[in-house]
Amino acid sequence: MELEELINGGWGRHEAETEVLASELEEHMGLVSDPGQAAAFSALASHTVGEHLGDWARAARLIEGAMQGLADDPALTSSLILLGVSREFAEDSAGSAQAFEQARALAGNDALVEVRTRLARASAYMEVGTKADILSEYQRAMDVVGEMSNTASVDRLVAIISNNLASHLMEQAELSQEEADGMLHIAGVAKDAWSRAGDWVNHERADYLMALVCNRISRWSEGLAAADAGLATIAAHGEEKIDEAFLQLARAHALRGAGDEGAAALALEVADGIAAEWDGGLKGWYDSQRERSLEAKTWEPA
Repeated sequence: MELEELINGGWGRHEAETEVLASELEEHMGLVSDPGQAAAFSALASHTVGEHLGDWARAARLIEGAMQGLADDPALTSSLILLGVSREFAEDSAGSAQAFEQARALAGNDALVEVRTRLARASAYMEVGTKADILSEYQRAMDVVGEMSNTASVDRLVAIISNNLASHLMEQAELSQEEADGMLHIAGVAKDAWSRAGDWVNHERADYLMALVCNRISRWSEGLAAADAGLATIAAHGEEKIDEAFLQLARAHALRGAGDEGAAALALEVADGIAAEWDGGLKGWYDSQRERSLEAKTWEPA
């Protein structure tokens, strides 16, 4: 098995074949030959073995194995951070401190390492922590970002992790007012970071996330504005039919929540018309999101 095949395919099946993939990572970690490969391998190992299986010591061994024999290089920073977080959750405080120290030495930028570390920890909390853990660690990361004179080195990571965290919080059965506010803040940070680190597709997808988040907490006018902004971005730059359909679905949800059933029906008709040409998994995903949208209740703080 080629390493690229293992990593790319692993992200697609890590939830359904978690233990099988963990064993394959152990079997093939010797294929890692450069820091870039180590970073990709470490991310998959940390998520699959640490977050999903809860075996952080095993995750740490995999990351260590992936870096074995590689010369010191700033590109190893992300792997060392994930090693430090894995050891931390495995209650190896000395080993964790050593990994973080090495990461700082290679990066030559303490703020960069702290932001990456706190975002890695917040990401891990999606599986092994609480909503309070996520929001607290995320805010600590953003406090450091706020003190940076130039955020280019972290913008893309902030955008990706913020997107993931907001999506995770949105799926929770109950949200307090504080948690809802935190989720909305995170979605806003994602949008802002994508404006610097992404292209127009990232921008309209950030608006889609914002529309979903606002709809989740019944902020209908803001949800509608976000969906409309995403659709305007698509119209200004080209064609993205899949995203357009889901934005129209979010738009219909916001309009229905605001009591405009006629406009909601028209938006839903547009979305259904686009999706009518789909089949397989994409159509199934659309149908499931459509059903959830139609069945969604008005949010009340937990």
